[in-house]
Amino acid sequence: MRPISFFFALTLIFNNSFSQTNNTAVTDWCNHPSREAFSKLKEIKGVSHWFKVYSVGENLIAITEPYNFEEVIFYLIIGKNKALLFDTGMGLDSISSVIKQLTKLPVTVLNSHTHPDHIGGNYEFTNILAMKTNYTLLHAKEGWGHDAIKWEVTKDAFCMQELPGMDTSRYAIKPFHISRFVKDGDEIDLGGRKLQIISVPGHTPDAIALLDKANGYLFTGDTFYEGPIYLFAEETDIEAYEKSIAKLAAMAPRVKTVFPAHNNPVCEPARLTELKSNFDKLKQGSVKGEDKGQNTFLFKFQYFDYLIQKDQLEKLQKQ
Repeated sequence: MRPISFFFALTLIFNNSFSQTNNTAVTDWCNHPSREAFSKLKEIKGVSHWFKVYSVGENLIAITEPYNFEEVIFYLIIGKNKALLFDTGMGLDSISSVIKQLTKLPVTVLNSHTHPDHIGGNYEFTNILAMKTNYTLLHAKEGWGHDAIKWEVTKDAFCMQELPGMDTSRYAIKPFHISRFVKDGDEIDLGGRKLQIISVPGHTPDAIALLDKANGYLFTGDTFYEGPIYLFAEETDIEAYEKSIAKLAAMAPRVKTVFPAHNNPVCEPARLTELKSNFDKLKQGSVKGEDKGQNTFLFKFQYFDYLIQKDQLEKLQKQ
């Protein structure tokens, strides 16, 4: 059985002008203005009508889906011998055709976690690494059915003009085959470039961050991004999340740039220490949350927010 309460809550929040963006209500995703952060990046044009592609670092490409309210961002990290694709997006359009234009190297896929907006294009690839958790195995085997994610393709959720031939009634996330399991601390060698896997459970049981130590790059998935961070699903473990963000905050002095999975593609490492300090305030009860209905509360901070389920909040504050 699927954990559908997460997606019910997402639907509720989206209808209240949230999602993983902290903008005011926007329903015209065909004319949605790009975030200011993208104007400072070098766009690689002519690659896709659906995805937008940017150079964001040393042999590092950010791929975005700006016409869907999730505003997903995923990354192609290129070494001398191989490339790694960290997440594959919504599955609304083919990502493999985009990747083939960006590199001729063999590509390995690794997901920051297995929520549907991060694994939609997995089925297009043959070499996929994954954490070995029951949560991961479920979504590799079954994908996500239409009923669980149909809110992603409502008229207010994305720009149909960019995908005129899409049958929204059949939108689903396809299953995929895991080639090899990885664990915390493992290194992926791309040839002249090594990436370290950092387990950061909490948002989901299989959440990971990825560290490019030589370049000072840290990829955080949904554990951190600038926007409302979701901590209200069945699979959320608030105690694990607290430990994970403490781990990331401790890494901040050794990191030059943070690359999240939503909204702004490039963030300052200082946000990681703020992530922990603001969470501590939430835990201590020194900040007041806004009741968003369905037992969820929104705690607002300068660069990001926490959207947390009441039971999780009470559990946290009792510690």
